[in-house]
Amino acid sequence: MDADLLLEHRSAVPGESRDAALDRTGRAAPAPPQALAASLRLAVESQPNVAAGSALGMVDAASVLWSRILKFDAADPHWPDRDRFVVSNARFAPLLRALLALAAPDPGDAAEGAHEIGTAGFGQHPGVEMAIGPAGQGIATGTGMALAERLLAARFGHSLVDHRTWVLACETDLAAGIALEAASLAGQLRLDRLCVLFEMDAGAGSDTGGPMARFAACGWSVRSVDAHDPEALAQALAGAARGRRPNLIACRIRNDDVPAPGIEAAAGGAWRDCGSRGASARRSWLKRLVRHRLRGEFDRVMAGQLPSHWRRDWREAFRCLEEQPAGTSSWSPAGAIDTLLDLLPEFVGISSAPGGQRTGPSLQIARRLCFGTQEHAMAALLNGVALHGGLIACGSASFISVDRMRPALRLGALMRRQVIHLLTDDGLSIGEDGAAWQPVEQLASLRAMPNVAVFRPADRIELMECWDLALHRTDGPSVIAVPPGLLPQPAQPDGPAQPDEPAQPDGPAQPVHPAQPIQAAHRRGSNACGRGGYVVAEAGVAVGVGVATGASAHRDVTLIATGPELAVALAARDRLARRHVAAAVVSLPCWELFSRQGAAYREAVLGTAPRVGIEAASGFGWERWLGADGVFIGMDEFGVPASASELYRQFGITPEAVAENVHRRLRTHPRSTGRLDEGSPVESRARGSQRDGG
Repeated sequence: MDADLLLEHRSAVPGESRDAALDRTGRAAPAPPQALAASLRLAVESQPNVAAGSALGMVDAASVLWSRILKFDAADPHWPDRDRFVVSNARFAPLLRALLALAAPDPGDAAEGAHEIGTAGFGQHPGVEMAIGPAGQGIATGTGMALAERLLAARFGHSLVDHRTWVLACETDLAAGIALEAASLAGQLRLDRLCVLFEMDAGAGSDTGGPMARFAACGWSVRSVDAHDPEALAQALAGAARGRRPNLIACRIRNDDVPAPGIEAAAGGAWRDCGSRGASARRSWLKRLVRHRLRGEFDRVMAGQLPSHWRRDWREAFRCLEEQPAGTSSWSPAGAIDTLLDLLPEFVGISSAPGGQRTGPSLQIARRLCFGTQEHAMAALLNGVALHGGLIACGSASFISVDRMRPALRLGALMRRQVIHLLTDDGLSIGEDGAAWQPVEQLASLRAMPNVAVFRPADRIELMECWDLALHRTDGPSVIAVPPGLLPQPAQPDGPAQPDEPAQPDGPAQPVHPAQPIQAAHRRGSNACGRGGYVVAEAGVAVGVGVATGASAHRDVTLIATGPELAVALAARDRLARRHVAAAVVSLPCWELFSRQGAAYREAVLGTAPRVGIEAASGFGWERWLGADGVFIGMDEFGVPASASELYRQFGITPEAVAENVHRRLRTHPRSTGRLDEGSPVESRARGSQRDGG
């Protein structure tokens, strides 16, 4: 947008031509702060259908910040070492749009002939750092950006990474719980490159117990300044830039504030000069980048590319995994993060585990951090790290924490940022803690969220494959849901089938049928989870005590499972085979990826026989894969305090219960397969069992 077309006011005296306001270089003569603020105020008020009055109070503060402090070059809005400017509240959206229209007009708008302000949003204008979300999200996300700057500066030095994060907020943002969690973390880490400016009513009186007192208690430097005094604002901002703690500046506004008489708006050229005031700094930075010994590595991480040797190292990790004994913890959820921290220097792991080592000044540059039970702020910080660029953000939390993380996770999905969330305590693994801690509907709710890929691996091979997919997925958050302890060892192919035994008392966290072969795609080096779902074992017929895998392409039923319940499905398949029911087993670790496959592939995997879904969670959404005649075996109600194995038995998620459920389903719906007539083996076996039982 051409700001000169938008603004008709001039900074010159009445009657003076526009050319007279230009110096000999052709650049706009420096405009006084009041003139810049008047231009910005006019741009805010000119937006149609906008309650602009709510944004006018911070016009002077934004003018001073953008014209004197902010390091930004409109010619390259993606410059890695630019200052980040974050708007935390929707009431300031008109102000952000006006700033971008004046100081950093999008060339695309001019090409399209746009003549209105109001289209600048995340993904629509390159100068918008993040989407505006619920109260406090911008403060927590800005904290993540400041953390990313700290970590990258520790690796590449301040010659390449030396910028600040500025957040524009209001009092409702500071009162939100997520903002207080983020303030505590920023104070512990002493993120001195973070500054929050918030609007405060000048007539509000003392701040005792208010946001300034709370942030000061968290270790922030706090100060108050007249929001309409440009020089006082400039001094406060400069002081914040020199400080060694995160900064909170209260901008006292007067509701009756109006522009002083005789103040004219500056020409659009003056604001465009503000947008290019960082051009010299950017040129100097480019010269330093050319000479920097880590230039190639810096370019790689900022482009979001994995190291060239990544595949080799990942395959080596696969081999090490298969050589490790069953009792090892290397590929537990925490062990996987430790391995990735060694393999990827840009990987950042943040944990919310209670009782873990908390962050502090001595851990300011660590890539493995523990924030305690502050999952909401943690999720927003991860969004900020991802938005900053140059790092891969991963957070670890209990699955039940999803309800606290949801606003930030949803915002990350809306912005399509690469954030990996490792959620432990999946399924019924913590049954003894009671129903309040047993995830039921959380898995379905995450799958319903757009742009989120939910991975639920069945064993350690699938876990590594899901990690590989999440690390390469850059168009949205990835969620990896795993039990708290070890996943079952991958089954060895061509092993002998086990006799028909009852379920193990330890529950399905251990392999119920460890010798059941898993499809050889795992052993060929390909990623079987890459298509979201695949056939683990094709339908077979019992031969003596063994199972002839793939002996018959005909299916009587397809068992579809995710996570640890895949072992239950494999064991149930053996029991069904001994009752002459040909059952195939399908693993469906990622619905998002499976839904993107062609219809022919999905049909080949799921088959046309009746389908049975098995998952220790709510069945909401499973009808998508099971069809109208499908059966779901899971838990559609809250659990009870009991051991995991007892809960699995109570909800019928055991090999015996699954086999009986399938047998009953086929016997009562003979039209499904065409085999269950009076003389069929299944029907005959069922009648014999009834006679034996009296």
